[in-house]
Amino acid sequence: MSKLVWSVGGVGVLLAGTLTVWLQRPVELPAEDPFTAAAVTIDSPAPEAPPAVAPSLPPRPPRAKAPPPVPPPSRAQTPVTVARRPPPLREEGTRATQLRGRIAVALRGDHPTPVARRDAVLSEFFASGKSQEPWTQEAQTALERWREAITSSVLPVQWEPTGCYSAGCLAQVKFPDAASYEEAHRRVAGLQLGEVGPHMQLPPEHLPSGEVVVSWAVLRPEPL
Repeated sequence: MSKLVWSVGGVGVLLAGTLTVWLQRPVELPAEDPFTAAAVTIDSPAPEAPPAVAPSLPPRPPRAKAPPPVPPPSRAQTPVTVARRPPPLREEGTRATQLRGRIAVALRGDHPTPVARRDAVLSEFFASGKSQEPWTQEAQTALERWREAITSSVLPVQWEPTGCYSAGCLAQVKFPDAASYEEAHRRVAGLQLGEVGPHMQLPPEHLPSGEVVVSWAVLRPEPL
């Protein structure tokens, strides 16, 4: 009986030592299979995000119906513009402006002597043509008023007949000397001749006798 116990005990000790040696052996792992490793390292797909829900919009109001197209006006309804002739007063004003412009050009031109300047201006009056229009009566009355003002305040002058043209009315006046002419010339700007066109005194001509001849002019008035 004691032999059997020893035998069992010896076998147990031997197995225990053998197991201890086997557990202490280095363990060699097999080479890693590239295909298996690749298969293992594949990332797992991310979980799908829940579908986005569009924000709810308020209901769109119903679209208004377009108005029915308006048919183009018929030919009979199309307004017709008729060119009308300018009123006579406008034409009259244009003519007066043109005539005054010609006289101004002649008066401001380059002339060798005052007499040549006067003659150039008189030529524009004569070229405009004789006139007996209603305004010429008022112009002649204004020239007569001019003569009376000079006669009463300076001295009597010799007066030639008045001539009226489309550009204005003219009167030729002769002074006995230069002093009387200068005094009359000084008063021209302050003369009040009534409701007529502008008045002007043309350059004088000094005669060998000492007398001075000058032309007075009342221009064609502008229409109201």
